[in-house]
Amino acid sequence: MAKKPETSPRRADMARKIWLAGVGAYGRAFSDAQESLAKVTDDTSRMFEDLVARGEEIEDTVEERGRALAQRVNAPARSFDERIRKMRARLTADDDDRDERMEVLEARLGAIEEKLDLLLDAVQKPPAKKPAKPKSASKPKKS
Repeated sequence: MAKKPETSPRRADMARKIWLAGVGAYGRAFSDAQESLAKVTDDTSRMFEDLVARGEEIEDTVEERGRALAQRVNAPARSFDERIRKMRARLTADDDDRDERMEVLEARLGAIEEKLDLLLDAVQKPPAKKPAKPKSASKPKKS
């Protein structure tokens, strides 16, 4: 059988150092990753808060402009609605007011009917005959 080569303490020490270097590299990478994560987390929180503040500013601006636009759009509609409301109020006045207006209209209608009757009577009456002219002395007829 073949003899196993004996490992020298120097070789074992070298292998152990390589192993420890790998563990050290892993530890360093882990520490760097934690630091980067902490930094990103802090930056992310700060960035998020900045974005929220900016979003609030934009929201306020949009709401303000929206209210101004709504007022401009609704102003003609309100004046139109007001005009319609006034017209309806005139058309559907109180019963007392309506009765009074009906009386005035009936009186005017009566006056118009009287004038029409007078006009019709004047047009439909035959003209009075003119009085006959007195006969003047007749002239002798020529024979």
